[in-house]
Amino acid sequence: MLLLLSATIAWSQSVTTTTVEGTIYEASGAPASGTMLIRWPSFTTAAGQSVSAGTTSVTIGADGFVSINLAPNLGATPACLYYTVVYRLSDVTVNIEYWVVPAT
Repeated sequence: MLLLLSATIAWSQSVTTTTVEGTIYEASGAPASGTMLIRWPSFTTAAGQSVSAGTTSVTIGADGFVSINLAPNLGATPACLYYTVVYRLSDVTVNIEYWVVPAT
């Protein structure tokens, strides 16, 4: 599976977020479809903004495209925390990734 991402700054509910977007591909090279479940613990961003623990589900479009706004956890407190991303693709493939999201 391959996920191509780009990041830009966005504003949401007084916490600065990064837009993580790109196209997810199956091993065959075809665009994937399905869902992503994203979990994170509570943390304080490097900019001092508090983020509560949470989860969200994102639908992967038929063309493999996804877009989600996440608070940057690079340089966050506590250190060494990740977004846990579980991919459940329509071909019944399940994969897990751990993300560090930068501010830019």
